Amino acid sequence: MFENINNRLLPIKAHYFLFNAATGPIVPFLPTIAKQLGFSGFLVGTIYTILPISGLIAKPLFGALADKFKIHKILFLIFQVIVAIALFTIYFIPEIHNKANVYLTCNGEATLEMCSKHGFSDKIIQDVITELHLNESCQVSCKATKEIYLEICSYWKVPHFCELENSSTILDTDTFNFTLTFDIFHDFYINNCMYIRIFTAQFSDGAIYKPACKHHVRTSCIATCYDNPIFNQLLYEIDVSENSTQNSTYQFYSFLWATVISWIGMAVIVSITDAICFNLLGNERRNEYGKQKMWGSIGFGIFGISAGYLVDIFSAGKLQKDYTCIFYIMLIIMIFDIIVSTTLRKKSPEYSEDEPSILLELFTILREGNVLAFGWWCIGTGMCTSVVWNFLFWYTEDLANSSFQITHLKTLQGLLTGVQCFLGELPFNFISGNVLRKLGHVNVMSLVLLIYAIRFMAYSTVSNPWWFLIIEILHGPTVGLCWPTMVSYGDKITPSGTKATIQGFIGAIFEGIGVSSGSFICGWLIDTYGGVVTLRVFSVGALLWLLCFWLIQLLLRKLKISPIHTGHNHLANYANPDDAILMTMSRELQTY
Repeated sequence: MFENINNRLLPIKAHYFLFNAATGPIVPFLPTIAKQLGFSGFLVGTIYTILPISGLIAKPLFGALADKFKIHKILFLIFQVIVAIALFTIYFIPEIHNKANVYLTCNGEATLEMCSKHGFSDKIIQDVITELHLNESCQVSCKATKEIYLEICSYWKVPHFCELENSSTILDTDTFNFTLTFDIFHDFYINNCMYIRIFTAQFSDGAIYKPACKHHVRTSCIATCYDNPIFNQLLYEIDVSENSTQNSTYQFYSFLWATVISWIGMAVIVSITDAICFNLLGNERRNEYGKQKMWGSIGFGIFGISAGYLVDIFSAGKLQKDYTCIFYIMLIIMIFDIIVSTTLRKKSPEYSEDEPSILLELFTILREGNVLAFGWWCIGTGMCTSVVWNFLFWYTEDLANSSFQITHLKTLQGLLTGVQCFLGELPFNFISGNVLRKLGHVNVMSLVLLIYAIRFMAYSTVSNPWWFLIIEILHGPTVGLCWPTMVSYGDKITPSGTKATIQGFIGAIFEGIGVSSGSFICGWLIDTYGGVVTLRVFSVGALLWLLCFWLIQLLLRKLKISPIHTGHNHLANYANPDDAILMTMSRELQTY
């Protein structure tokens, strides 16, 4: 049974499986981890604008370094260690403790008045009004006035405020600090303002006081809440200047640097792994590349599903999701991957001294009208793909509004990863060659944008995120067909001698322009208009992009610009099942 197994290829298969099994539980959840830390959609979009660009810069830089000094395996192992450390450090980044301007209002009973210019989200309103959270506490620093001192002295019965009330001068900068406790349940929401009833107040003397007032008084305060997710979300949604400067916090920069370093590491690892894999296969067995990389997809899918379920299990009874388990899973599997990778043996490659000029190749390619039309399509699909990769899980969290949906949210997200991988990408990777042969490249490219438009509109019309499991079947004819089409069409329209350059050009515009700009736009739209509007904007945008693509193709036909008319009469290398899998086996492998 095992006599046909090639022992030389076992380590590379094991690496693909283990590396993707390690990163699979972390990478899809990074946007939602950032959201839980307190980052806005705009900031997450900014981060995911930077990440693809950093990976694109790192791949040729460290690839050239590895080729120059013949240190592929050394760099390979070093970056595995770097990725493990960088991803694990994210676990130690604390949440942003939001501070916001609120008002202490006292008229009979004391309340904390919290107002948002655009209103609070439906989810947080439901949490505050219908969910029961007992004995919550926050630290409050309020502006001092003679009137509030009088009420605290006379009716709260706090002795030292009587002395302050009799003081002849109270400066505009004077404040008083205390800790308030309250229950979040059946509070009031009127005219974009939330009113939280205060049960007790504790000052520096340590005594507990019951807030009550005879006269109406109101003063501005700054509230800070630790380990209080519901209240922190309220503070986060208040439009105050403090929240707009959260990008200057050390939490943001810690998360940014950790993800950039890990992204660079993963980009270099994937690039060098593919080089080592092709080196081990040799020219005579290059068509078996897909059989090796397929194990990465299997590892990514299995552990992506498992990670979601485990996070929900470990988060039982907690207000926020506990991601501890997936960080330790990543660390343990990465250690095994490093051990396995030390057994890889790489043959010495042959180098040519007569390499053509890359700039000359690129200039030759860009003179082709079809290449420019192709580049337009790559940017559009990159923008659409960024929504799925970086903000789909974010949107499912915004939609989750029942206790069942919230409790099993990570299980759902893990299942979405599984459907994308096993029911979406894998089947379409295997049939991509036949689809391209029957429909033609331009028609398939049009189909990808059209189905993206349908997919985004379907997301925006569904209120229960569990229905996304059905919608995710469309992941196959969108992402699953996307990269095989790019690779094959790039080969078709490119003259011999420039094929390697066009593949680099494809990656640069797809990730560096499409995914980056799409992440930035999507993050800004979600923050400004919400998920439903964002998805509908991208749905209409995909149709408009498709219309422009058709117009460009029509113009090219009128000008008779095609590979045959320009003297490049060669066909696409249609993929057998192994080749069709090339560079599309998993979401993670496509990203880097």
